[in-house]
Amino acid sequence: MKKVLKLNFSLIVLASVFLLNCKSEKKAENYISEINLPENISDFTSRMTEKDTVRITANLTMEYWVRIDELILTKKNNELILQTTIKEDTTFERKFQMRKNTLAELNLKNSNNEFEQHFLTNFRRTKIDPNGDNWIYRIINQNDTLKFYTVGLGDKGGCVRKYYEFMDNYYPNEKEFKPIEVIENEEIE
Repeated sequence: MKKVLKLNFSLIVLASVFLLNCKSEKKAENYISEINLPENISDFTSRMTEKDTVRITANLTMEYWVRIDELILTKKNNELILQTTIKEDTTFERKFQMRKNTLAELNLKNSNNEFEQHFLTNFRRTKIDPNGDNWIYRIINQNDTLKFYTVGLGDKGGCVRKYYEFMDNYYPNEKEFKPIEVIENEEIE
């Protein structure tokens, strides 16, 4: 009986020590980003810490062509990392049979905030009255979501062309960002 009491007492002491140790450990504090996208659109990458992630979705879809690019920006060892994933419907019938291409991670050299300039020059597009799914970019961080809109198919086509030029600067050898050449037929008299 004494052995059972000693064993019970030992288990109670051990359990108490275990519970006290678990409760005394500090919980990891939730990180709150200091980036305010609407205010810091011109230099958000230089304000990023290694705990920040910024996601940019480029909605290039027009008519029966469906393509969504996702750009993920992070920092590692004080270097800006860009990961790009392309999803495209290969049927051209809006069946959403998506092919997926994840490109190699890039270390961005962004000393003058060139990356943000593309979005800064299009910032007026966040003020356009949204009607439907006419957005071209969505930039998301922990605190904010910015949506950039287009007006009509011609405007969207121009934005897609500029996006290809923008991304070709970072992926110059990647065929994903080479525009399709349009061959114009001359009228025959």
